[in-house]
Amino acid sequence: MIIEFATTSFKSMISFGAENLEEFTCFVGLNGAGKSSILQFLDFTSHLFRGDINKWLTDRRWDASDLHSKIASQSNVSLGVRIKTRSGRDLAWTASFNRTSMICTWEDIEDMASGELLFSLAKGRYSMPLSDVAKFEAKVSFNYQGSILSALKDDVLTPELLEIKSELSSIRSLELLSPHLMRLSHRDTALDIGVGGEKLSPFLYAIKGEARQKLVDLLKKFYPAVVDFKVKQERAGWKKLSLIEEYDGKRVEVDAKHINDGVLRILAILAQSASGNSLLLFDEIENGVNPEVVEKLVDVLRTCGQQVIVTTHSPMILNYLPDDVAKQSVRFVYRSFDGGTRTVPLFEIPKMAEKLRVMGPGEAFVDTSLSLLAEECAANDKAAAKEGDA
Repeated sequence: MIIEFATTSFKSMISFGAENLEEFTCFVGLNGAGKSSILQFLDFTSHLFRGDINKWLTDRRWDASDLHSKIASQSNVSLGVRIKTRSGRDLAWTASFNRTSMICTWEDIEDMASGELLFSLAKGRYSMPLSDVAKFEAKVSFNYQGSILSALKDDVLTPELLEIKSELSSIRSLELLSPHLMRLSHRDTALDIGVGGEKLSPFLYAIKGEARQKLVDLLKKFYPAVVDFKVKQERAGWKKLSLIEEYDGKRVEVDAKHINDGVLRILAILAQSASGNSLLLFDEIENGVNPEVVEKLVDVLRTCGQQVIVTTHSPMILNYLPDDVAKQSVRFVYRSFDGGTRTVPLFEIPKMAEKLRVMGPGEAFVDTSLSLLAEECAANDKAAAKEGDA
């Protein structure tokens, strides 16, 4: 599980850090504060470990210059992610990404408890300990994109390095979900539904047996009339999605092009949340979803067994969180005095903590001017910076 991440010079995140993350995290804030940039940064990190940064940029219709902060002088993107492994180890990966060469020119992986350096890349050489007294070291003699770990074969990596590589490469972003894309037939096999949901049909096609039945049962809790889904493999391997609805004992098949946007979105979210990836990213989770199913959706995401990060503008999302969960999971995103995106736990801000004593999380959110709250947080940052310089 990712428990902390930080970056400098990624888009508006000129000096950003988020600590003590839980299994469910909800970012809130004004438009333009940088909530989407946070999700993009985590997705960027994942693709560093998949070694396909050029394709990632192309898919988003970006180029390398779009990664760089327009308000920072540093050219390289510095980044770090800290994870808690399944065995309980606390590991931190830090790196510097060069936008010209499209590689991490420097990387370290450290055991935070012992201080042991588990992997290092610097000045064109990489190394890792093999035992207490032996170390493997070699010159980089091959081409790669992103992290060098994306190009190293699994059989040469230690279990700790394999786990951090797997954890970070398994992040899945669903920030660009589009009903139009979800309706498309698709020919290839799919390990996920795609950033826009374009691979939903082949992803559902691959779900079989008990996992498929669980997904159908879960979908029926949201939309009782939907009793099944069907993915038909057509000529040349194209896969076409339809839903089976039942009314008064009569079943009808509904082609994907006629399925309601909200139903498609819920189906996509439920399917991906049951897939077992390490971290799921959702932007404006409430978009296109009827208010009456929002509570069920929040419950599913909180209990799906995966780490989930969402952004929202909706106080309803917060209202469906218990107070203790809201205190830990809801984070306010704002632009600080220097223009950079920053975040702070919303209900650790004194005035918000006081409101939470007498209001629900959503009520406290609605009762607050986010513009004034952002100004207050920025002023506190500026005062702290001046004190640090003194």
